[in-house]
Amino acid sequence: MKRFLRVTLVGSLSVVMLLWLAAVLLPKPTLFAWQSWSTAYYDQNDELLRLTLADDDRYRLPLTLEEISPQIRQVTTLYEDQYFDHHFGVNLIALWRAFITTYVSNERRVGGSTITMQVARHAFRIESRTIVGKIQQIFAALWIELHYSKAEILAAYLNSVSYGGNIEGIGAASLIYFHKHARDLNLAEAMALAVVPQNPVKRNPQTISGYQNMLWARDILYQRWLTDVPETAEQLGLVKLWMSLPLQIYRSADLPFLAPHFVRYLNQRYRYLSGNIKTTLTLSHQQLLEKHIRAWVESRHDVGIQNAGAVLVNNHNHNIEAWVGSVDFNNHDISGQVDIVTAKRSPGSTLKPFVYGLAMDQGKIHPLTLLKDVPQRYGAYTPENYDKQFAGPLTATDALITSRNVPAVSLATQLTSPGFYSWLQQAGISPLKAEKHYGMSLVLGGLDVSMLELAQLYTMLSSAGKLQPLNTVLDSEMNANEMKSVQRQLLTPESAWLVLNMLQQNPAPGHNLAQQMVVRNRAKIGWKTGTSYAFRDAWAAGANDDYTLIVWVGNFDGKGNPNFIGRSAAGPLFFNIMRALSPLPGSEKRNHGTDLNVQQVNICEPTGKLPEKYCPRQKAGWFIPGVSPIATSDIFRAIPFDIRTGKRACYHTQGKTRLEVYEFWPSDIRQIFSMAGIQRRQPPAAPAECALTSAYNGVAPQITSPVAGLEYQLRLNNRGEQAIPLQVTLDADASHAYWFADNEFIGKSSGNETLFWHARPGQYRLTVTDDRGLSDEQTLSVRALQ
Repeated sequence: MKRFLRVTLVGSLSVVMLLWLAAVLLPKPTLFAWQSWSTAYYDQNDELLRLTLADDDRYRLPLTLEEISPQIRQVTTLYEDQYFDHHFGVNLIALWRAFITTYVSNERRVGGSTITMQVARHAFRIESRTIVGKIQQIFAALWIELHYSKAEILAAYLNSVSYGGNIEGIGAASLIYFHKHARDLNLAEAMALAVVPQNPVKRNPQTISGYQNMLWARDILYQRWLTDVPETAEQLGLVKLWMSLPLQIYRSADLPFLAPHFVRYLNQRYRYLSGNIKTTLTLSHQQLLEKHIRAWVESRHDVGIQNAGAVLVNNHNHNIEAWVGSVDFNNHDISGQVDIVTAKRSPGSTLKPFVYGLAMDQGKIHPLTLLKDVPQRYGAYTPENYDKQFAGPLTATDALITSRNVPAVSLATQLTSPGFYSWLQQAGISPLKAEKHYGMSLVLGGLDVSMLELAQLYTMLSSAGKLQPLNTVLDSEMNANEMKSVQRQLLTPESAWLVLNMLQQNPAPGHNLAQQMVVRNRAKIGWKTGTSYAFRDAWAAGANDDYTLIVWVGNFDGKGNPNFIGRSAAGPLFFNIMRALSPLPGSEKRNHGTDLNVQQVNICEPTGKLPEKYCPRQKAGWFIPGVSPIATSDIFRAIPFDIRTGKRACYHTQGKTRLEVYEFWPSDIRQIFSMAGIQRRQPPAAPAECALTSAYNGVAPQITSPVAGLEYQLRLNNRGEQAIPLQVTLDADASHAYWFADNEFIGKSSGNETLFWHARPGQYRLTVTDDRGLSDEQTLSVRALQ
């Protein structure tokens, strides 16, 4: 028997030596190439949001050795392999003892595996319960030891070993069982986990018997620790206290499942990431948004509001701090797992502010420019307002905050280099169809955008007109790379600031325009609403000094609801959230125009132009020097009256005539005033002999239909013709207009009348002349619709 044992021992040593020589000749092995990992997502304050499963439905979180508590490393090697730092991957004495116990004495099966051997078994999936498998395991352990440090091997062991059920690795085990990071475990908790891998089925702490077995094994380890590890009396007393306290063990089902849409977005976008990821989310803000959204939906359930979502962005660092994709992620009745933050929906009128910003950059308007909300035709398209009414003349600011469609469309048609479509392309809105697909409806929500894209555009207003990526993870290298590729100057700092200033004058829900100054001065919130076609989506979007917030109310099934109106359905929720947010301490306030190229000038309030001599009221308005349009008001004019007869005269002659001021509104606006019953001081007709004198030339007519620059694609009648509507605005001193196409007379119309011209395909020079001899012209292209 002794001879057999000696021969076996010598043979074993020879085998080990041969295996060692073979391992020396092989290149460095790759460990766990087959293995996938979990990801732990945290908020900015290290609150766990979610721990994901690896691809094989196991919790497995990679950590470096420096991220693991020294107590874990200490008690693990003490329990599993107390000679770990001294052997070369194989403990021959332990192997020999295991061989005798298992195969000679037949007492019980003993492994004798070192930590390195266990790493080898896991890494290369070796079946080590047979002699051949054990030899493979020994060889793999020697191979690993030749190419990896002890620290790397211990880290590999702690990251891969089973801790019961589908939990592998100390990172996942400490998060699940103790809701702690592995670096924060105390010695009692570390000992509890250290004993589980030796028998993860029987010592699984998630079961009652497994919990008891774990405590029994931990007591054995504790006694060994008392003998083998010297500690000071103070340290020993602390450990005894820890060991006397009951262990609070959590289960996998107790893991947090917070901000589910946000975490899912990150998990899909950054699939290559694993380990601990610190996100930009602030859990307190996330929960604040969720609370207000849930309360709003519950309070408005009787009018069909069943779902809502929102996203919150920090204006100072562009971090997304809250992301609510639906009111209830788990509610299948409302398709709660659909994420409104990334879903493409019609934005309604929420894109209008950017049309106004572009128009200011291109010198078309300033905030007090008078725009016309009057009927307009753009080929076959006639835009209408939500209320089916027309407001007549109103300032650009009022047109924006009251969301009038006609002025916004009119401005969009005037934009060049870039036009609004090209600007949206520059802003990264995608996918976009061909520009002709949208026509004039682009500015009114005729395209689909995501809430994330909308948030980026509104944050741009608070970033001096510069488009920057919205951050989702606190990784400076990743964010810097994205910023290089996305950062673009979409608006000048001046127009971006002016747009926000205009939006701040939009009163909060429940306040009318007369009350807006009180609300604006208190809240300083610039915001805009949007309602999509057929009432499918209600939006509210805007910003204060610190945050940009986008709110959506609607249904994912696309069904319309007449209550889905931006101002009443989304606006109150928007303000509930904005008012609940605390100002950022010590944050720099947004630029208030002090270092921008803007200044205030006096504007003739009724006309929106620089005041002339007879302007009745003036108002201070913002202006971009060198960019904003400079024109003097021409509405209020003084005309002479013969003192003797009281009739209008051609010239003012001192002593013979007197001057009276009248309002010379264009014909289209006069019609709106008339329809609304508004009386204006309109001038009497000038004598016929004054018609061609320079004193009464006034303002030239302006063609409003057809629209300049548009190609008319028309369906022809059986004579090869198509009726094109001709419309013109006339000065108050003009009564009729005469139309010509390439000098051929078409017909006569008044300022409020539409003349239909039966045109054939071709290029035309269209001219209109009023009865004073003033004219306007444009080039027109007519093409037959195929």
